[in-house]
Formats: sequence, C-alpha cells, structure tokens
Amino acid sequence: MRAFLSLDLPEDLRDPLGAMIGGLRAGRAVPRENLHITLSFLGEQPEDRLEELHGVLESLRLPAPDLRIGGLDWFGPSKARVLAAVVEAVPDLLSLQAEVERHARKLGIRPERRPFRPHVTLVRFRRQMPPEEVAALHRFLAHPPLVRVPVLPAPGASLQASTLSPDGARYDTLAAYPLV
Repeated sequence: MRAFLSLDLPEDLRDPLGAMIGGLRAGRAVPRENLHITLSFLGEQPEDRLEELHGVLESLRLPAPDLRIGGLDWFGPSKARVLAAVVEAVPDLLSLQAEVERHARKLGIRPERRPFRPHVTLVRFRRQMPPEEVAALHRFLAHPPLVRVPVLPAPGASLQASTLSPDGARYDTLAAYPLV
C-alpha cells in the first residue's frame, strides 16, 4: 500500500489557499479535500508495517504547530511540476516531522530522502506543458493574487493511503492523530 503521513489543514485555511491560485489557467488544481502537508512519504508498505506504525503514533503526544503560509513556490525535478503554498518551517512543525519520521525509521520504514520542505501542493502540471500553459503560468507568477491567509494551528495528523489514477491521486485516511 502506498502511504504517507500528513498534517491536516484547518477548514478555515482551505478557501484562502484556493484563492491563492485564482485566475491561473494552467495545470490541474488539487481538490480542496486533498490539501495537506506531507510530513513523510512512506512509499509502498505492507499493511502490517503500517499497523505497527499506527500503534506507535497513536500513543504519542505530538505538538500542534501553527501553520504560517509564506507565499507561493513552484518546484519539480527539472521543470515546474507543482505550484505550492510554502509553509514556514516553525520549530514545532520541524520537531513533529522529525518525530514521526524517527518512529517510522525505527520500524524499518525508509521514508523518501528529500529534505523536508513544508508546503501545500495547490496545482500539478504535466511533464510536457503546452506552450499556452507555460505562458499562463509565467503571467500568473509575475502577478499572483494577494491573499491574506490566517495563521492557525494544525488540527491533527493522519496516516494516508494514496491510490494513483489517471484523474489524480485518491487519498484515504487510515488513522488520525490529535495534536496537543
């Protein structure tokens, strides 16, 4: 099962995050219900290993970091693949991410090696973007909408299964963890 650990978003952040991409005529917007911050991508894991991880995580008292959105960024392997809202790497967020990943590693799970860059993916782009979408993206990035995004605490974390399809990823919550 393809899985990841995520930080859930407060409902009051979803509309402002959607407004951050208002007017962009390129790529595919991530559905509102799929918006999250990936704490650790776990890759393909057997169900029993995920159950072990759940047993460990449900006993932890993890901090509820404040989510501070710091603008937009676009990144990917060589060309832009995603447009994301950057999340400020506050100490509570960094410690939460390190803690869940440490427990995953103790169980033999090897999360992806990329450095943790807290963000919320808002739009995904095809590998080969048509020229009109490239132009639309550049116009958008030159003058993105100014959106006021409130600072709010994360309501919880969750263990998610991810199923890929031609229409995009479908996420299913396997377990939820309250934050303190």
